[in-house]
Amino acid sequence: MTWTTPNTWSVDELVTASMLNVGLRDNLNALKAPPTAQRVLDQAANYTTTSTSFVDVDPVNLTLTITSAGGDLLVHYHGSVLNTSNLLTMFDLTLDGVRVGGEEGLIVVKGNHEALASVTRLLTSVPAGVHTIRLQWRVDTPTGTLLAGGTPVAIHPQFWVREVS
Repeated sequence: MTWTTPNTWSVDELVTASMLNVGLRDNLNALKAPPTAQRVLDQAANYTTTSTSFVDVDPVNLTLTITSAGGDLLVHYHGSVLNTSNLLTMFDLTLDGVRVGGEEGLIVVKGNHEALASVTRLLTSVPAGVHTIRLQWRVDTPTGTLLAGGTPVAIHPQFWVREVS
């Protein structure tokens, strides 16, 4: 259900059931159930990267598509990550192919132990239409591992986006 700009009523204007259904019922339904996309991973194996520049973690399973009425999108990812050395793993988001964060992305996780990687980002003034959000990552060196349901621990990352305006 999409939001429809409500009528500005005139004095003595005849109000029909159809007008009320669009202006009240349909808009309340749009507020109750805003556009949302979500992924909960339960992969047979974990993800790994040795890339020192940002790349998609998984262009299929960690890509979200949402049709927005225009305004703000709230994006969230959380899961576990580790690096084979005591070095950095960085995460970022892209909106329609454009990275959101700076040179180091939105979050940096350090260490050769399992650590929580979590980012919540409000993307503001997003125009109406279909949008694609992807999770990206990179390491400084040597190998980053995103736990996605494989061994040693069955961690199940979540990635979601919701229109909030």
